[in-house]
Amino acid sequence: MPNSTKVRVLVVDDDNMSGELLRKRLEKRGFDSHYIDNGADCLKYIETNKVDLVLLDLMMPGMSGTEVLVSIRENYNNYQLPVIIVTAKDSTNDVVDSLKSGANDYLTKPINLDIAEARIDTQVHVKTLLERSLETGKVETINKMVTTLNHEINNPLMIAYGNLSLAKNKIDEVKIDKALKALDRITGIVKKIEQISSGDIEEIAYSEKSRMYKI
Repeated sequence: MPNSTKVRVLVVDDDNMSGELLRKRLEKRGFDSHYIDNGADCLKYIETNKVDLVLLDLMMPGMSGTEVLVSIRENYNNYQLPVIIVTAKDSTNDVVDSLKSGANDYLTKPINLDIAEARIDTQVHVKTLLERSLETGKVETINKMVTTLNHEINNPLMIAYGNLSLAKNKIDEVKIDKALKALDRITGIVKKIEQISSGDIEEIAYSEKSRMYKI
């Protein structure tokens, strides 16, 4: 397994006996598996439950496996929710069509459990690595932005301090106005840092780009 947490696998197959048997075999291998016998219920289940990977039968009445796959890809990309197509067909065209529709991999029936486990582990491992990579990039982005904003704070602070010091013994409206504008800048920067701390990086990044290009 890619990690100590059980991998959640959703088995989707209109053949109850085949689907339930595969679910039980996966459970014995240490997976947290769940079985559903149709495409519509599969999509509903994914909406409300955490799923790491879907084993999706290609030939099903009602919604075909391809139709279910296309619907999944409207909301999840290949790494967010890996899908392995399971089919009794072994023609090149069926495999290619499934991959073009967004499948990560495929298995042919009858399923060899060793091969199935290896392919599941591979897809979940890739998913985990990509998530960690994206998270690392997110942290690096936060650090760079906080460093930049901290530098930005220093300049208006010095302006405010200098102008207020000069205006201390004599009321100077121009200097006080400059100091107030500098403090307004500091307030805006602090708000940006608060947004970064709350994880709203995309909005901050767009705001910074807009400021740079004055849009």
